[in-house]
Amino acid sequence: MHLAMTRSLYSLLNNGIHDPAWAQAYSSFLLVGLTLITLAVLCVYAWDTHKLAKSSIEQVKNAQMPFLALVKIKRDNPPAPMQLRAFVPPTSLAWAVQNQGNAAAVNIIVKCNIDDEAAKESSVFSEGLNPIAVGAWTFVSVYPVAHITNCTIEYSSLDGRKFRTDISTVDDEHHLEFHRL
Repeated sequence: MHLAMTRSLYSLLNNGIHDPAWAQAYSSFLLVGLTLITLAVLCVYAWDTHKLAKSSIEQVKNAQMPFLALVKIKRDNPPAPMQLRAFVPPTSLAWAVQNQGNAAAVNIIVKCNIDDEAAKESSVFSEGLNPIAVGAWTFVSVYPVAHITNCTIEYSSLDGRKFRTDISTVDDEHHLEFHRL
């Protein structure tokens, strides 16, 4: 073995890198190096593709979620759909929950603090609602002229994710906060 290695080194010194044995060794090392570089690049691309797939799934989930809001409907209010105006008594208003999101809402529970200014008392109202489709409205059984100070609507999407909309009244203005649970 020692003699073979010495002969090989002697051949390299005499013939240079043009010796066929050494040229094949150099090309093998070069091929291994290029293969490792290619493997590293492919690993980076695979990792980026994995992150992209995860983020696109998250974007689809975020695009398909319900958003429920408590709205006041007047009979003569133009934005109220015709089918809802028919159920509101003339010169009156009603409270409704509207799905303003992009997915149906299920397991809906509405809890409101109500100030009855005529009776000078406060009460808590709680009601479970049927599922609400995208863009649909459902009336809430609250006395129409009641002054709602705080309201919480808890609901789920069809895939089981839970959400909550908190509505608070400050200086007769409603403020909405959306939460993922």
